[in-house]
Amino acid sequence: MKKSTIIIAIVLGVTAISFAFYTTSEVAFTRSVDEGNQDQLSYLNFNLVSPAPIMDSTISNPEFDKDIEKFLNRWDIKGASVAVMKDNRLIYSKGYGVTNEETQEPVRTKHLFRIASASKLITAITIMKMVDDGIIDLEENIFGENGIFSHFNEMKDPKHKNIKVKHLLNHKGGWSWRDGDFMFQASKIKRIMELEGPPSEDDIIEFVLKHRRLRYKPGTQYAYSNFGYMLLGKIIEQKTGSSYEDYVVSTILEPNGIYGMRISGNYEWERRPFEVHYYNHPGAYQFQSFDGNYESVEKPYGGSDINTLGAAGGWIANASQLAKLVALIDPHNDFQLLSKESRELMVSGNSYKDAYGWKGARGENYWRTGTLAGSACFIQRKDDGYSYAVILNSSVWMGHRFNNYIKWMMNKAILELDNHQQNLFYQNPNARSILPLTI
Repeated sequence: MKKSTIIIAIVLGVTAISFAFYTTSEVAFTRSVDEGNQDQLSYLNFNLVSPAPIMDSTISNPEFDKDIEKFLNRWDIKGASVAVMKDNRLIYSKGYGVTNEETQEPVRTKHLFRIASASKLITAITIMKMVDDGIIDLEENIFGENGIFSHFNEMKDPKHKNIKVKHLLNHKGGWSWRDGDFMFQASKIKRIMELEGPPSEDDIIEFVLKHRRLRYKPGTQYAYSNFGYMLLGKIIEQKTGSSYEDYVVSTILEPNGIYGMRISGNYEWERRPFEVHYYNHPGAYQFQSFDGNYESVEKPYGGSDINTLGAAGGWIANASQLAKLVALIDPHNDFQLLSKESRELMVSGNSYKDAYGWKGARGENYWRTGTLAGSACFIQRKDDGYSYAVILNSSVWMGHRFNNYIKWMMNKAILELDNHQQNLFYQNPNARSILPLTI
């Protein structure tokens, strides 16, 4: 056989394998509508990393776009990813602004943004799916002889033994903000624990148990806790034998047609494929890096350990992916990722703060916020059938309070949209609800 024939055969074989992978992982669940091409294969190379989907709206809405662009200009936001659903159909999806001020690359829907504490919704969904699958029980204790983490047996306050899985989901573990946020105390923990490098997740757990008391009886008092959601990520690993990220990707995301979401890195050079750049607000202070390697860094890059934050605030995504996650647990969607009981537990309780994963829930209105230096995220599920997700690659001086401005802007802007538009989740534009790739 001629050498040239062998080379051609090898190239054709690799191409066929690559094409088959991307056909099942990308094109089969969403058609590319970028630049008006209804059928193109939007992404193809030989690097087997699932890409983020491209679901740009083919028909732009000038009035809606004008509202978004005016908002970005007013607050000096560099770029945004926006997606809107009506009755679980993705009716509008678009990127605005730029991913990087230097290169001026336009934001597309394939680009990924840090979603900060909106990551907690992903973690809560994963825990509730494990409950449905019989892998975990919400009444299980976290610490103590019969706890999930029985190997952590040294603790300053024995009341830690009374914390259950359900208490972590709705921030009632018993810790208080009077002790600060344990997930953002790397230098203090490193000094007290006499560590050589930045604290790991296990180091942070050990620090809290050995050096901190609970301020409240577990299950009685709401106190927002990133540490509690980091623990949930560790519980997922303990129960499944997989890394938190791998388990969520392989069990929750990719089986339901959501590709490309990953845990973010800490520094600019650790950016993932398709990830945008992040910009803190003008005049923001610089800080020593979380690992002590740099005396002064911009807070979005090295100011916090995003990777360790993980289950509490480390994911990157685009707005369309977040919208699809919301649809997968929407009570009125034909396909349901979770059981009816689990869905109801996530949004029920005596207070809007009792929600699991969501920042709050009132009736059939649920919302989730996320804020980090250089990024902001707001997700809203409304009782009128509209849902939307907005992610920004810039932060403003007012911090988490800025989410209210995003909500007010979006609630006005969505009135400009045609809610009978095609469903961008589907190759079939007339499909009424989303289904996972596996069905």
